[in-house]
Amino acid sequence: MSSIFGMARSALRVWAAVLAGLALAFGGVAAAAFASGSTVQPVSDARTPAWTEGRTVTVQYPQNFFCDTSVPASTASGCEVGTAANTGPAANADRSVLYVLVPLFKNPSPAPMCAVASCPNHPMDIDLSRIAGALGTSPGAVASVPLPAHSHILDGPAGGWWQVKVVAVTTQTAWAQLAAGKSEAAMNTLLATPGSGVVGPVPTNLYLFFNVVGH
Repeated sequence: MSSIFGMARSALRVWAAVLAGLALAFGGVAAAAFASGSTVQPVSDARTPAWTEGRTVTVQYPQNFFCDTSVPASTASGCEVGTAANTGPAANADRSVLYVLVPLFKNPSPAPMCAVASCPNHPMDIDLSRIAGALGTSPGAVASVPLPAHSHILDGPAGGWWQVKVVAVTTQTAWAQLAAGKSEAAMNTLLATPGSGVVGPVPTNLYLFFNVVGH
């Protein structure tokens, strides 16, 4: 058990370094933009790819994200990593899960489905202060950072509100395995394998609203 926690702590420290680099990259005008707001205008016909059940599908986001504000966050978006939401956006105890795969290394191939702080109807920033200890940094240093580049794995071909959980990927080999498997089952196999390069999932207070519309 201690080795698993050690692996997770090591991976999260790498994530902190990556995010610190991203934050430095968003200087000048971009930094001012993040200070003044956390979202783009909702785009009702926006689409991105996602993986589920061994295939690539297209998902459409008809409305903006939701973050449970009963969980305090230091971001303009109100979104954080480390604590699950107390209240969801709708009365549905059996919500689907979207796993956000975050590569913690340079030049992942295939490229992430969403670049840094770019995906439609996603928050543009995220609060990592709750996992600052595991990241090996202070809460203030990661209280508001740009949403990292990422890809998506769905727990099925459903639609509506999706609960978001974060999965860190530390190596190109693991990233390629996830891209080949394209499924929650493939991800879970790697999560259960010590040293696989896949760590998580980490809860968030974030939900995204989308439907699977093509494959």
